[in-house]
Amino acid sequence: MALSDPSLLLSWAKLQDIDIHKSIQIKSTPQAGLGIFYSGSDPLVTSEDEEPSTLMSVPKKVILTAENIRTFALSYGTTLQELLKSGDEEETLSQRATILRFLLFSLHQFEAPKLQKIARASNCYAAYLDFMPSPLSRQSDDAQKLLTALSLSDSLPPPPTFWTPGQISKTVGTSLYSPLAAKVRLLSSEFEQFSSQWQDVFEKIDGACENDVEISFEEYVRADWLVASRLMELPMGDELNIGIIPLIDFANHSTPCHINAQYEITDDAVKLVSLPGRVAPDDELLISYGPSKGSSEILFTYGFLIDSEDAGRESVKMRVRDGGVLQLVYGRPPVAEFVVSDGEVTWECEFLWLLCVTEEDGFEVSVAQQVEGPPDVDISIRGRMLSGVRGQEAVEAMKEEYGNDGKMRDVLELRRVLILERWVSGWMEDLARAEIREFDEEDQHITELAEDDTKGGGTEKDMVDGVIETLRQREERVYLLVLQELEKSKQKLAKSEAVMAYLAAQNEEPEGEDEQTPELTEADELR
Repeated sequence: MALSDPSLLLSWAKLQDIDIHKSIQIKSTPQAGLGIFYSGSDPLVTSEDEEPSTLMSVPKKVILTAENIRTFALSYGTTLQELLKSGDEEETLSQRATILRFLLFSLHQFEAPKLQKIARASNCYAAYLDFMPSPLSRQSDDAQKLLTALSLSDSLPPPPTFWTPGQISKTVGTSLYSPLAAKVRLLSSEFEQFSSQWQDVFEKIDGACENDVEISFEEYVRADWLVASRLMELPMGDELNIGIIPLIDFANHSTPCHINAQYEITDDAVKLVSLPGRVAPDDELLISYGPSKGSSEILFTYGFLIDSEDAGRESVKMRVRDGGVLQLVYGRPPVAEFVVSDGEVTWECEFLWLLCVTEEDGFEVSVAQQVEGPPDVDISIRGRMLSGVRGQEAVEAMKEEYGNDGKMRDVLELRRVLILERWVSGWMEDLARAEIREFDEEDQHITELAEDDTKGGGTEKDMVDGVIETLRQREERVYLLVLQELEKSKQKLAKSEAVMAYLAAQNEEPEGEDEQTPELTEADELR
């Protein structure tokens, strides 16, 4: 963290026309860097039927959006403008990439006077960015110390994208592994293209030295973490934008029982407002993590685990690999989500509506390969062709046709339960395996982020290992509870008249020659 007085942020806010309640302070917290605090002499009380108090209001023009950054770049001449190009003249740089590159440019430690002036002295966001986690040194000897500084506390591990390959491999079997491995591969691929573009832009600058022309992978991963943990969706006008809200982004998150503030988005500003209740003097203003975020999602985004008892719920979202061509019909990566809240177990996976119905039930899928692009996929439901129907529309069509069929409803529900049971049992086995798979990322950039596992790493290594073990235990507990609930559902559905009639009809079908075939399971018969 930059060694600056947080009160300077309030002075900067006035220059940027950011309105701040007179009793609001920004100051350090024990474990979460900076935080927003209420310092009034009397409690701030908001009733259910009155307008909330506006604690901060950041005008649209100050928000770090791609549009504002491109406008801001016009005052820099061509230097920043060149950096904000995608490298392909026909492509526009994404909103996320634009914000990420601006942070890299603003936080990089340039040595050439001209670049120092552009990135710092002339940068109206410089005072605000001083309070971001300090830029990483490129000296490998300092990696561990700086990674700890990056996590904003000596008692928190570094974010998962900074873990070593060995640490990442220990997450195999958890819901964190696939998105984390994919994220590291994406960052490595992006960095290959970006670092070359960075060099092309800055080697043309008079007085640029080696440090100016080179950008490190540590810096790139750090900037991505800052963006990922601070971005907000901004439905302003007719388009959905994303952006970082200066000062409001210092509001720390908490579980539902502790939050006392929330965002409010208007056409011209983003506000931090009080929630109904009481905010006592010196209380920190805390906002929600967002709806339905499980442990691994919070760990992936913010770099730490929250207390599951404090949260009052635990959830696991796992990417589903089954389905083949049906995933093309679904139109997005299918996910199964399991939630344990106040002792109640629920699950959701709408993709199962496509998996649980067979050709025998009247559901058919036709695939036409194309010379270019993905294949054309059409579905037919009981002889009714639904050309071009995809995603949620396809799911709703299945629900309407089969969910209202009294003879099939329980049969299909039991099929979904059996499929889920197989998935969860498989995921439980993955968690139970003691073997540690090697991280399959060939690119070596990730090894720059920390010392080799064999060199120790002391407290930080122990903290990361502890976080991973806690995540594994939590997910295993959820799976055990889910399996218990699925077993109850299975026993109940097996006694359904519709299911018994269906199984009886299946058993009455004429069999072929008496061959040595394996005994059918209940799941096989149901399908």
